[in-house]
Amino acid sequence: MVVFFVLIASGCVTRNYDSNMDLGKSQLNEENYLEAHEAFELAYKEGKTPKSRELMDLSGLLASGMKKYDEQDFESAKKDFEEATTYKAKYREGKQMVSKAEEMHPVSDSATIEAVVGNDEAKPAEETTEEGFKAEDEAATDTKGKEGSKDSDRALSKSQAEKLVKDYVDMENFSHLQIEYDHDAEKGDYIFHVFEVDDPSQKSGHKTTWGWYGVNKETKEVYEVM
Repeated sequence: MVVFFVLIASGCVTRNYDSNMDLGKSQLNEENYLEAHEAFELAYKEGKTPKSRELMDLSGLLASGMKKYDEQDFESAKKDFEEATTYKAKYREGKQMVSKAEEMHPVSDSATIEAVVGNDEAKPAEETTEEGFKAEDEAATDTKGKEGSKDSDRALSKSQAEKLVKDYVDMENFSHLQIEYDHDAEKGDYIFHVFEVDDPSQKSGHKTTWGWYGVNKETKEVYEVM
């Protein structure tokens, strides 16, 4: 009689384990990693098998990474994806999740760089605006030709425009990049060429374009020239 009840209990555990594993795999196919993680976690509690542990761990990392990515916490998302890429998966579903993490890792890395560059873009504008206000305040103390002085101070010099582009591109962190003024656009904007040279020691080295950038002399706005 005791053996009979043990067999019944064992059958219930097996059914619960299998159903949760099937549910988790189904959610994986839909890339619903949070739901998959919850299902694999229940399966692991029932059976504690190596496969359920592997799928529970990897789906948890992907669920966490995806959530942080959607919240634009790219640095934390990158860490979750990176941890998943180093996981020694043994099962097919686990290897598929490692591949997904490898796919998402550079995406989150690029998003991190874009977010940093986006924050840096605001700094030159603030700094330049502060300099412009200072110049205007000094001009305001001169009662003769006050308006003319303000207009003159607001005019952006070529060197100031070059600094704005350097900050916009974050050239301080890309020491291999070089910049040169190219021409004035039809509307008067400065146009700069940012590039890298394959052999910096040679003046005749081949130039590879990083990008073309314009600077509005009035608004001091930096933009990419398509």
